[in-house]
Amino acid sequence: MMKNLTASPVFSPKMIRTSRTWGWVGSDFADEFGRLSDAGALQPGGISETIWSTRSKFVLKVATNLGFDVAYKSFFKITGKTKYLFRPSPCAAEAANYIRLAELGFPLPDLLAVGEMRCCGILKNAFMVSRFIDDYRTGLDFFRDGIHVGNEPLFLEFCRGNLKLLARLHDLGIVHRGFTPGNLLYRNDPDGMKFCWIDVASCRRSAIATSQIATDMFHLFRYLKTTPENRRALEALYLESASVPRTTADELFEAVENRIKDRMKE
Repeated sequence: MMKNLTASPVFSPKMIRTSRTWGWVGSDFADEFGRLSDAGALQPGGISETIWSTRSKFVLKVATNLGFDVAYKSFFKITGKTKYLFRPSPCAAEAANYIRLAELGFPLPDLLAVGEMRCCGILKNAFMVSRFIDDYRTGLDFFRDGIHVGNEPLFLEFCRGNLKLLARLHDLGIVHRGFTPGNLLYRNDPDGMKFCWIDVASCRRSAIATSQIATDMFHLFRYLKTTPENRRALEALYLESASVPRTTADELFEAVENRIKDRMKE
């Protein structure tokens, strides 16, 4: 297990250091985190299930002795030595956003640990651990060969719930920038659909105008194909949910449509 690891009940973004190695683990998870590290459960290709990987990062589903699984995310090949010099890694940025957005009432998994390994300020590795949401599915169920493709009522309920949350996020002066179906989890309960957001590393404070709104919506609708009529209705719901009018229905529809068309040309 890494050195310079602080165990405490609550993580604060003030713990982030951009010039040296640092780490935080929740007090109730500290012993289990050490056991998992010693057992090699936090390494790809080992005893844990790899649920996503690229050349520079991976996410593992890790079984624990605490009665729940955790998601372990690691950035292990950092391109550009100075890219994260004096700025937080994606893992640290996401952890900070988890805390801030959870405090604002947005649905997010529990944060359990986060840290960075640095040498002379240069980022070498970064990780984040959160509770794995076993009983939720991703919005990719409505994409391509997903299990709910063609289920229009369920699709619209999924979009309505997330767009209401997005409107609230924009009201707070925050853009999502990663509002894709894979980052939007849902659970279809008898009393209504429940939601949970993951991968919020890209969320930033920003002036909110048509361009920023359209960009977030584009990331959703580029994957989830629907009719122009349904999209207009969903965009109208977003506008009704926003406490401050920042654009019109026609301006928003045109801006999203242009981004979708530009993407199709690529």
